[in-house]
Amino acid sequence: MTKLASLKQNYKDWSEPATAGKDEFYPSLYLEGKSLDAMKIDTARAGTEMTMLATVRVSSISDNANGARSMSFEVLEAAMTPKTEEKDAASVLFPNG
Repeated sequence: MTKLASLKQNYKDWSEPATAGKDEFYPSLYLEGKSLDAMKIDTARAGTEMTMLATVRVSSISDNANGARSMSFEVLEAAMTPKTEEKDAASVLFPNG
């Protein structure tokens, strides 16, 4: 499985003031009701951590002379499940160490 990377950023990295006493933020993706229904997401509440697996299509890429980069994409397929701790194969096969 592909290793997931943290996307956490700090406001100071963007030279913007922190809000509500926090200095960190994460990129956001908005999904409306029809998309949530398609993924059968009906019991999640704010603050719930979930794992999302998605197939996306790049719709635009921007590279600026100052080194800033960005990418826009369309989510073609997605699934979300409650976040769980992954166990390596050795701990499953040999649970007592």
